[in-house]
Amino acid sequence: NTVYVPLGIKVGPDNVVDVARRAGIPTSVAMMPTPSVVLGVASPHVIDVAAAYATFASQGIYAKPFLVSQVQGANKGVLYQSKPQGQEVFSKDVMADLTYALSEVVRSGTATYGTAGLGRPAAGKTGTSEQNASAWFSGYTPQLAASVAFFRDSASETLNGIGGLTSVTGGTFPAKVWTAFMKGALKGEPKLKFPAPVHIGGEVETVMSSPTPVSVPVAPTDPAIPSGGN
Repeated sequence: NTVYVPLGIKVGPDNVVDVARRAGIPTSVAMMPTPSVVLGVASPHVIDVAAAYATFASQGIYAKPFLVSQVQGANKGVLYQSKPQGQEVFSKDVMADLTYALSEVVRSGTATYGTAGLGRPAAGKTGTSEQNASAWFSGYTPQLAASVAFFRDSASETLNGIGGLTSVTGGTFPAKVWTAFMKGALKGEPKLKFPAPVHIGGEVETVMSSPTPVSVPVAPTDPAIPSGGN
């Protein structure tokens, strides 16, 4: 936090909000362009965060999330088939560097313990709110993105004590649930590698004012929404 707050101020809170919107956080989620916005003070739905991480997994291609992929009728074949449309909202080079940074969270950061045993390249980020009232882990492989959140019915009630843990953080149960889901969902799938980092450095990426629609495969989202979640 001591790094990202001044970084957010340097690039501009308005730009932080804009990047979040382009990644997949909808305008229905209030995000004030203040220095604290980088700390995760907004309250998006789990599926919104999963969609944003799918944008990262798809190397900058955003696709609006959907809940129904296909409807089949009895002896009538496919009655409905979703047709997700992708939009390029970030450059591949920027996404490669972002993925490298988030891969370090899994490799040697706050998610190392919870994601142990996944057995394939992954990237993600843990999140824990004040007084451990909520805990998140959101992440992705090259093929799939998912988000897991833990919280109680009361926003002020701590998670601490669950499962005998004195401190429930995003790197504990959320990361473990995420890992268990990903292992099952990706069973039999090839262990793909992420693109190598580019280390672009220099100036802040130019904002794309009009994302360009493209017909490309996008990483699916699969939000693991806990009971009673928002």
